[in-house]
Amino acid sequence: MLTAAVAVIAEEGLRGLTHRAVDGQAKVPAGSTSYYFRTRQTLLAAVVAFIAEQEVADIEAATVSEELAEAPPVRQVADRFAGVLAHWLGPQRDRTRARLEIILLTARHPEGELGAELLRARERFAGQARLLATALGSPDPAEGGRIVVAFAEGLTYDGVTRPGPDATDRAVLRQMLERVLLSLAR
Repeated sequence: MLTAAVAVIAEEGLRGLTHRAVDGQAKVPAGSTSYYFRTRQTLLAAVVAFIAEQEVADIEAATVSEELAEAPPVRQVADRFAGVLAHWLGPQRDRTRARLEIILLTARHPEGELGAELLRARERFAGQARLLATALGSPDPAEGGRIVVAFAEGLTYDGVTRPGPDATDRAVLRQMLERVLLSLAR
């Protein structure tokens, strides 16, 4: 059902997200979604948690391209990261669009369960980014982590709103990411 909810959000925006729309997208009997998620807010919070879990799994499963197995560590990190972004902007584009829709909603209404769920998800990514900045020798890992997250969000937003071949080209993404990562090590 959560995959269906993501598809509804990606196709119709948050205004289109109803229990009935999710039932239809999931091809389940009417009332099935509301049985598991009594309110729209509960459904949205579950979608945020689902997207975060999927994205963490993507990050954990990321590998370095075979041709870069002997490359410097910064290039390998940039390549893994580029692979994740290419995946989010390619095969998982709908999930990424849904995440951006939800981020914009919570920017307008940060209070409540949804805002708290999104904050938890963002803190997980920020923590990983701080560890990355630390590993790269950043003199200020907290600031370095914020830079990494902001740059990744910017690339994601750009790739969703202005799609094109560069948006999912791993080599192009790797070059941009490598420049940012190298700047953290200085």
